[in-house]
Formats: sequence, C-alpha cells, structure tokens
Amino acid sequence: MKFLTKTIENYEADAVICFVYENSQNQSPLFKKLNEQTNNELKKQIFEYKSIKGSVNEVFKYSINENKKIFICGLGKKEELTRKTFSQVIANIGRIIKSLNTKSIGIELIENKSDCSCVLNNFNLEDAAKITLTALRIGLYEFTKYLNKNNEVETIELICENITPEIEKGAQIGAYTSFAMKFAKDLVNESAQIVTPCYVAKIAQEIANEHKLQAKIYDKKEIKETKMNAFLAVGQGSVNEPKFIHLTYKPESTPRKKVALIGKGITFDAGGMNIKPATSMLTMKSDMTGAASVLGIMQAIAKIKPDIELHVISALCENMTSGSAYKQGDVLTAMNGKTIEVDNTDAEGRITLADALCYADKLNVDEVIDIATLTGAVIVSLGHNITGVLGNNQEQINKFIETSKESCENTWQMPILDELKDNLKSEIADFKNTGGRNAGTSTAGWFLSNFTKSKKWLHLDIAGTAYIDKSNRETLSGATGVMIRSLINYLLK
Repeated sequence: MKFLTKTIENYEADAVICFVYENSQNQSPLFKKLNEQTNNELKKQIFEYKSIKGSVNEVFKYSINENKKIFICGLGKKEELTRKTFSQVIANIGRIIKSLNTKSIGIELIENKSDCSCVLNNFNLEDAAKITLTALRIGLYEFTKYLNKNNEVETIELICENITPEIEKGAQIGAYTSFAMKFAKDLVNESAQIVTPCYVAKIAQEIANEHKLQAKIYDKKEIKETKMNAFLAVGQGSVNEPKFIHLTYKPESTPRKKVALIGKGITFDAGGMNIKPATSMLTMKSDMTGAASVLGIMQAIAKIKPDIELHVISALCENMTSGSAYKQGDVLTAMNGKTIEVDNTDAEGRITLADALCYADKLNVDEVIDIATLTGAVIVSLGHNITGVLGNNQEQINKFIETSKESCENTWQMPILDELKDNLKSEIADFKNTGGRNAGTSTAGWFLSNFTKSKKWLHLDIAGTAYIDKSNRETLSGATGVMIRSLINYLLK
C-alpha cells in the first residue's frame, strides 16, 4: 500500500472522504472543490436537504459516477471532538469503504483555519496527519490470507491545501505506524502451525537484513550457555525448539536515549501440564502478540530513523504438555541466579520474561519496556478496551499514559506493592510463579520487578486488549495491534 500527500488540486483517488461538524454551515476547502464537481448538488444535500446532520459516525455517500465516490463523515460537535473520537470515525469509514473494492482513497486532512468547518484546538497538523493515516488503515484491515478475497486498497492520499514539513512528518509516522500494526496483526492472526519460534526468528533475521540492523538469534544450545534456564524450561515440552532474538537499531549520531523493548513470545500456549480448557486455548496463537508488536515497531523505527538506540528482545517458545514438559513443583534458576518454584505451568509468560529482563540488564540501556499478554486478571479488572500499565518509575509511567491518550489508546495504572511478595512465598525457592487469583496483575508485576535492575522499567499487560472476540468502535475482531501506536510515539518523544 502506498501513502501519498496530495494538494486539493492534484489528488487522484477514486473515493474521497470529507468531514463536517454537527449543525455547522462552514465548508472546508476540499468540500468546496467537491461541491464544484457535483454542480452544487453536494452543498444542497448537506446544508439544504439535511441528508447528514454531522453527528459522530454519520456517513453520507454521493456518487459522481460509477468510479468516483464522495463520503461525507460527521465528527459531532466541534468543541467535543477528541483524538479518540476522530480516530474512531476514520476507522469506521475505512470499514465501510473496504467493501466497495476501491483501489485508491483520498482523505481530507483537517486543517487549523478559523474560516474552515474543521477547526482543531486540541491537536496540531502533525497529529492530525498521523492519526488520519493510522486510523484509516486500521479500518481497512482484514486478515484475508485464507479467504477468496482480493479487495486491497492500493493507495491512500492525504489531501490538504498546502503540504508542509509538519504534515509530511506526521504522514510519515502515521504510515510507518500503520505498517507496524498491520505486520503485527498479520503475524498474530496467522495460525500457530506456521508461526513457530523458528518461523518468528527467521522473520526477525529478515527484518535485520532488510534494515541493516545488528541481530543475534540464539538457538537452544546458546540459550543454555547464557543460563536462561527458566525460559528454557517453559519450552521443553514442545517439539519446536525455542529461539531468543535480539535486534539492535543504532542511529548515525550519538543516541539521545537507549531503550530495550521486550515482547512476550509464546507462539502457542496450551498451558503446559496445567492444560487450558479447550475454549480458553482457542485463541492462544495470540500469546506471541508482544513479540509481533516489537518486531513491527522495530521496522517503523528503522524507517523513521530517530536519534535513539533501540534493542528489541523476545524469548520465543511454545508452552505444551508432553512427557518432557516442565511440571508443578519444579524449581527453575533464572539468568540472575534467582530461583522460581513452579506453582502453575500456565503462568509461563512471566518465567520467560524473567530471563529476557535479566538479559536486558546487560545492555546498559536507559529504559526497559516489556509488552505481554500476561494475566487473565487484567481482563477482570480492565476489560478488553484498557491496557494495564505497571512499573517502578512514576515519571516514566505518567509520560507513557499521557502518550497513550495522545495515541488514541486506553491505559490504566495498576499498583506494584511490596506486600505482594507475600503472595509468592515459597518454602523451597526465592518465589513461586503465581500467587492466586487476587491482585493477579499486580502480583505478576511484582514478580517481574525482581528480574530487572533498571530504574526505569515499564510493563504493559495487554492480555485483554491484544486479541478481541467482538469488534469494537475502531478495530475488527482478532488481533488489534494494541499499544504499537503508543510505543512508537513514546520512543519518538
């Protein structure tokens, strides 16, 4: 898919999206141009016949001819427009257009002008461009590999009066962010029979080759040599051997900051010896969403080329049950020498992340962030629309939560209290890997905090938001690509 910025005079798209506010008589420059092409019929339909009032997600379709179509989308009351609402409106119209077999879409960039119906007081042109392109591709997304469909949009044109560096920058970030989200969603939606640790490791190496990144892909023997024995234990019940990936992006200049980004990489989670019920296992191909997300983010960062150093890490394995699987009561030794009594083999993600966090300690980075489908408890607490945020540095947490709001994503801070260690007491090891149902997300966060020395460590629990059974206001059912927007914007700040 190509992303282009076009002026009102030279756009070429077959389908054009324009916006109006509720009960507003003002017209944007693009609306005026489209009205001329319809011999004033568009203005009559909107402002005289009231074919659309402009309420949120209201859509009016007008066909100039068989190939050229106009979509007028309502944004609601001007003073109530938020980034989140704006993103949802665009994603909604993307879904509508997707069914029309349109090859090219032009979408209006809402501009900050006092004489324009589209005046934004709460975000600038760069933000508008970024949100517009990302949200449109979210709406257009569909996993069609195994369906007899071929209705992919080939080109998206961002239409504005004057193309400024600010707009170009926002469009670039929006385009690469949308690619990162599509990459991650495709990988998560693919079946686990294909997406094995070896398969993901191969993709990681290809990414490194394409973008000239440093890459280290560890096999089982090398993982053992680095003493990541906790991680190794989780994968020992599967015929598919584990892999550990580490990709590094370095800028040409001295990096402003160095960040390690860790993605949980359980390519299929059967629960191990504590096997999951069949219904709970159905979507467990999505337990590697963290790994897919960080690989997507790395590609966006390699394209945008900011002045940061980024390390992408994932411990990849399958959590299966077999004669060689790890068992309840086993005692595992992590890379940092701390011991873990296995209370439940289905709490495997935190065990793999423990070694990944220890590995990140050796990289001399300023910040460590991990993203993981970690606990069912976060779904009970926050549902399927809010990501849990935990960490050991309040300034970092505040900055990320603010960035997530700007990125049209929902987050909520969960506590990590020292008292939670009582939930994980073990008679034979430093801790157990689970502490019961109560405060499950925070307890898991406390467990992870014991395996990082970083003074700026952030943990994102996406168990409820990574993969959804029912479509929401913005995203279709299946993989969502959650937190990719927020993480890219956070890294760029």
